[in-house]
Amino acid sequence: MSAKKDILILCDWFLPGYLAGGPIQSIATLTEKLGSDFNFKIITSDRDFKSKQSYPNIKANEWTVFEGRAVFYISPNNMNSDFILKLILSTKHEVIYLNSLFSKQFTIGPLRWKQQGKISADIILAPRGMLGDGAIAIKPLKKHVFLRFAKWFGWFQNIIWQSTSEQESFEIKKRIGLNSHIKQASNFPNSDSYFKPIQKKEGHLKLCFISRISEKKNLNFAMDVLKLVNSVDLVFDVYGPIEDEEYWNLCQENAKQLPANVSYHYKGVLKPSEIGQVVSEYHALLLPTQNENYGHIIVETLQHARPIIISDQTPWRHLQSEQVGFDIDLLHKEKFIESIQSLSSMNQTDFDKVCERCYNYIHQKLNAEEIRKQYLNLF
Repeated sequence: MSAKKDILILCDWFLPGYLAGGPIQSIATLTEKLGSDFNFKIITSDRDFKSKQSYPNIKANEWTVFEGRAVFYISPNNMNSDFILKLILSTKHEVIYLNSLFSKQFTIGPLRWKQQGKISADIILAPRGMLGDGAIAIKPLKKHVFLRFAKWFGWFQNIIWQSTSEQESFEIKKRIGLNSHIKQASNFPNSDSYFKPIQKKEGHLKLCFISRISEKKNLNFAMDVLKLVNSVDLVFDVYGPIEDEEYWNLCQENAKQLPANVSYHYKGVLKPSEIGQVVSEYHALLLPTQNENYGHIIVETLQHARPIIISDQTPWRHLQSEQVGFDIDLLHKEKFIESIQSLSSMNQTDFDKVCERCYNYIHQKLNAEEIRKQYLNLF
């Protein structure tokens, strides 16, 4: 039997962190599900997103083990190109996996070293939705300049792009080039999944927004929608780390204009282990995101048998025909209002049927064994 291939993963954040959201969960589930197939070695920072404190009880600047994974947590004083390059060269690996597109230390550096011949391993780059129109539209000049610069100097030559959907494959070809070497492999879903019934009264609806508070996730748009919903008794609770203080202040000012029929609260940050239980306490997820290449919270909401109200800028399309939610063009705010009114008008029997369809839909869509085969092909 051949030895397992060594995969070196470079990522800005990893467990026990959770504030960076989906990218952490993508690597956590990948290494959990495929740990018996590959030797994963993870190089990352020693603290969570925007945190000034290192993880407690974690040894930094040496190889250690976290929940069965080999991890090297780098402290800020060693977070530089020289240290990272030496660490890569001294670590046995056949493949380098990059979990971001715009990371200075963990993507741009390795791409440059590959082009310069300083590293020889195959590179797989997972852009994590950063090439979508909605994502590019945020600070577009900086991103367009980087992409043009990277293509000019050949940083994207001889690498493999990992897309998680047909949509992301299209985005990569659009931004990088039609000849880009792309392999599609979806994210693994979280193993946690159950159907917990919830009381549903006509004219009443409990909505949650669970995501990082940033322009891309579009919370302020959700506020704009809810300001126009007057005929529904609404609860709207927001969960997530505040990534952009200026944007958060804008949302808070907008929230002051919500009508009396909308009960709004910010509930703080959830740990990944808490999401399933919390989602089950609401009737639906409202997430008018500007772009998602996968959307862990979208998948987890469906796994816990709840419908979703999202934009059409994710891989989760044609939800209305499947009767598991709504994917709506952000130019049509009235459609978001109609979707809320539609769910609100449901009685217990009708809503229970929707919940059952959500649960069945996502389990049919995400087949863990098929996803495993995709990654075996990728690596």
